[in-house]
Amino acid sequence: MHNQETLTLMYKDYEVLTFVVDYVNRPKIRLIKELERFDLAPYGVEKDNDSNNMRLLRFFNSRKISENRWDYDLIIKNIGCRDSFELAFKGHGLSLSNHYWFKREGEDLKYEDINFFSNKWDDSFARAVLNGKYEELSKCDLNVPDIVTQGWAVKGWIYDNGPKLIKLGIVKDQYEDSLGEVLASRLACRILKENDVLKYDLVKVGDKYGSICKPLVDIDEELVPLSVVLPNDLYQLFLGRNNNKEKNREFFKRVSEFGMPELYDLFVKLSCLRSLCFISDLHFDNICVIRNTKTNKIKPAPIHDLAGAFGTSKTGKEFITKLNKGSYFIIYFLFSFLESSWDYSWYEPTRLDGFEEEIRKILSNSNFYTPELIERIIDVYQHQKDALDEISKKN
Repeated sequence: MHNQETLTLMYKDYEVLTFVVDYVNRPKIRLIKELERFDLAPYGVEKDNDSNNMRLLRFFNSRKISENRWDYDLIIKNIGCRDSFELAFKGHGLSLSNHYWFKREGEDLKYEDINFFSNKWDDSFARAVLNGKYEELSKCDLNVPDIVTQGWAVKGWIYDNGPKLIKLGIVKDQYEDSLGEVLASRLACRILKENDVLKYDLVKVGDKYGSICKPLVDIDEELVPLSVVLPNDLYQLFLGRNNNKEKNREFFKRVSEFGMPELYDLFVKLSCLRSLCFISDLHFDNICVIRNTKTNKIKPAPIHDLAGAFGTSKTGKEFITKLNKGSYFIIYFLFSFLESSWDYSWYEPTRLDGFEEEIRKILSNSNFYTPELIERIIDVYQHQKDALDEISKKN
């Protein structure tokens, strides 16, 4: 690839803007022309805005694989890229989250013919990564959703009667956080409505287990993280609410004033789910809304990205191995900021009857979890559930 490349940013079949990518030293983006449908530019990129080049770079940085993936160097080396930024421009940048893509000069392409929502693609890239055959990446088609999919976990978009995402885990040769994601999903499916949760199932790839799910949106929808919807000061309040009940109450007060009641309800349910399965990785990039591209109507996205629940993250496993009865109160203190004033009418404790056996069944797929460790996790879950049951009765 040359040191510079000129591309057109497309929104479906609409030309939004022309830009230059400079790969020398640190990657740079420079907007060179606003096109007919500049009104469809990514969030924050506006007319006559001196910061547009910086905002464009931020947008494109959100559309590339994470440098924190343990297999990042293997991917970059075997494809022959300088970095993930260059990799993101190797194909057309199509994703299964939104409708932006890149068109090169002279190309005669239509969105309906190339998008991944309604067209099959060659998923050999994903299968090479999932099976650890990174040397095969140099021969793979790079017009795949994988090159713009974020996250720390080893993952791949396969095509099996439609698009599906498989995640194997964040730490090399360990996949327990994916088991936690499946468990959290199954728990959420019991207590919430079907449309409130993205369902994750267990899948085995080689000798490892992972989670598998369908896309969150369809061809007429766009996934928008709360990091670009809610103001930054509200995000800072969200980050600081842990261990501080006053900040937690202020956060919910601000959300209730935002003008989207469904969002308030979502955070109540997320707080309860977090309490039950002690999820540690909830932030504004994996809590999202969905925008209908035809009507512009916005709704909360189903709860998703639940890896590491039930103490299956790297730090969670370290904590569980040292767990004692006194630690239960630490977990409650860290994860259970629940208010008796909330509406718990949606929560039916009896729907969780027998879930302990589900925990045993899923976690026993890992050699890490001895029967003793599994029972410790069940004890914590039961402790957390008892607390939620008690506070929900006061409502």
